[in-house]
Amino acid sequence: MIINIQKIHPLLTRRILILIMMLVGCFSSSDVLAQTELKLDGSNVIGRDAQGRLRGAGSKMKGGDSLQQRDSHEDSITIFFRYLDSSRIHFLDSSVHDFYRHYMLPADHKFLVNIGGATQPLIFKPTIRPGFDAGFHGFDVYRLKIEDTKIYQTTRPYTELSYILGPRAEQNIGVLHTQNIKPNWNNTFEFRYINSPGNLANANSSHSNIRFTSSFTNKTRRYSGNFIFLNNRNRAAENGGIQNDSFMTSTNSAYFQRFNIPTWLGADGVSGVNPFSVNIQAGNDYKMQTVYFKHQYDLGQSDSLMQKDSSYVKIFYPRFRLQHLIKATNSVYQYEDKLVTAVNSTYSKRYLDRYNLLLTEPSFLLKDRFFDVTNEGNILIFPQKNNQEQFIKAGAGYQWFQGQFDNAVTNFSNLYLQGEYRNRTRNRKWDINASGKLYLSGYNSGDYSADLQLITNLGARLGSLELFFKNVNRQPSFVFDNRSSFLMLGNQNFNKENWTVLGGNLYLTKLKMKLGGEYTLVNNYTYWSNYYEATQTSTVQNVLHISGEKKFKLSKYWNLYSSVHVQHATGGAFNIPPVYTRQILAYEGNFYKNLNLSMGFDVRYAAPYKSDFWSPFNGQWVVQDSVRINNKPDIAAFFHFRVRTMKMFIRAENLNTMTFKNGFGFRNNNFATDLYPTPGYFLRFGFAWGFIN
Repeated sequence: MIINIQKIHPLLTRRILILIMMLVGCFSSSDVLAQTELKLDGSNVIGRDAQGRLRGAGSKMKGGDSLQQRDSHEDSITIFFRYLDSSRIHFLDSSVHDFYRHYMLPADHKFLVNIGGATQPLIFKPTIRPGFDAGFHGFDVYRLKIEDTKIYQTTRPYTELSYILGPRAEQNIGVLHTQNIKPNWNNTFEFRYINSPGNLANANSSHSNIRFTSSFTNKTRRYSGNFIFLNNRNRAAENGGIQNDSFMTSTNSAYFQRFNIPTWLGADGVSGVNPFSVNIQAGNDYKMQTVYFKHQYDLGQSDSLMQKDSSYVKIFYPRFRLQHLIKATNSVYQYEDKLVTAVNSTYSKRYLDRYNLLLTEPSFLLKDRFFDVTNEGNILIFPQKNNQEQFIKAGAGYQWFQGQFDNAVTNFSNLYLQGEYRNRTRNRKWDINASGKLYLSGYNSGDYSADLQLITNLGARLGSLELFFKNVNRQPSFVFDNRSSFLMLGNQNFNKENWTVLGGNLYLTKLKMKLGGEYTLVNNYTYWSNYYEATQTSTVQNVLHISGEKKFKLSKYWNLYSSVHVQHATGGAFNIPPVYTRQILAYEGNFYKNLNLSMGFDVRYAAPYKSDFWSPFNGQWVVQDSVRINNKPDIAAFFHFRVRTMKMFIRAENLNTMTFKNGFGFRNNNFATDLYPTPGYFLRFGFAWGFIN
């Protein structure tokens, strides 16, 4: 089947012209946001005192006095946010030197074929949470999550538009709007969309995300709550990789255009480049909708505070809190190959040749659906009325969920207890956060987690020290359960995994340096040893990770942002590069009053290692011990700048693919894993424009 290349609709041209006109208009805007740049030592993270006033490093108000007069620029808008289960205040990030702070894909992730394909971190970052987990994490970075939800407060409506244009009409669109309907009621809407036709045949992808957040407090500040709605959809075609890596070095000029290289899965021919048309004949389609509502009622002490003009403001000190949470999630994980129409067809035999998988049905559809509802109640006690960042929390929850697998429907449940103690001291000498969770009965009976985090302030010259400990006992993800519709052979009665993580981070403020290290041990680690076979380790697996980050001031305008990660794994169940480093050499500074400029080179490098294979139909990374990936450093030249509230990004990426063999071109591609080459050279252009309504 041949797919014709479609022309871009004239409506798209008009939209691009409108965006350009909007960009031109932003240069004449007189509104300026009160923003702070993200510092290496986290100094932009501030807190609030008992009366809700801003205080701490990064605050624009000297001495923590919210009544002090601000300048005319700051009076245009004051906007800040906190994360859902945190009281720490953050400001918007206005830095421009690191493109990946404004992009959904982290810099330390590898991806298959093109942006939108499945990803895996190059730095060891396992998912270790107790309780139910479906087990599909290949597209996690393209989702919005409850835990990363930002609760905004703003004095005026604020909107941010972002647009990034990549290779072959790759589209990245983002919209954020936040507005306080009333001083004690904020609504925020977020939308993200990414569409990539792909650099190889049959590799197009499309991801869309919607998040709506409503945060409120009544006038007495006794009753408050947060409502969140999430909708995530991940669609990604799967081509199984190229049929032979010799096509990458072929002297046949037809294969210089990588779309002409034959792939294992999908229809023959070249996919279209229409960014608003998604045609996935063989691939994954994941859907997830979540409704979350947490509300609470406080008992405590009312008081008043006299302002400079001798007027009084009513304040409230919570001492006892009743909290209730309800969350409902509907999720679908599906792989389908519409081209499988007969058991013994020529196309069906590709699965046998590529994956040693003999298809026994005239169609190929794998699908798991889950619907779960969690009902949770907590009690919080605040020992000191003037320190709302010290509390004791105890609660319990009940989770009911239903799974649909092939023609079977199964109901599950979980009952759990949890507790937490948190204390941020005024002098920041020893901040502590200790929490625990235990599943008493149900599908995840016996799962538990114990977390401890200590942070101490070492003084203005030294910085701060963070120590952490985590121990998690968890049931392996449900994809390893024999009731799942996805394919698995071998042992299906796995024991619980047990994870222990010890580590710490040292933030040296004066040196602008961060040093970190963590040591991970895991018993009964469950993993994929083949495209459809799972196993569990009988020995302890160990991973040591040491890291360092520093900003080097080379001259007045030249800076080097350096990060190095050294990793070592024993036991054979983890494939990670022994060294990963990222170096950003930037010429940057503030010019012409409103121009914040950063340009230079962004270099990323992972030392040779045995990269995990990808199982497209199961949506899982497969541990292998046969193919070693030896890549060159990824090199990008960038020109980033900010003018008032608009940030612009221009990047020439994958310069390392340049070659003069068989004529000049960018064909010396790296590989994400075996038979999955990464893109060649391309120019990426984008902007993020924030404005006040």
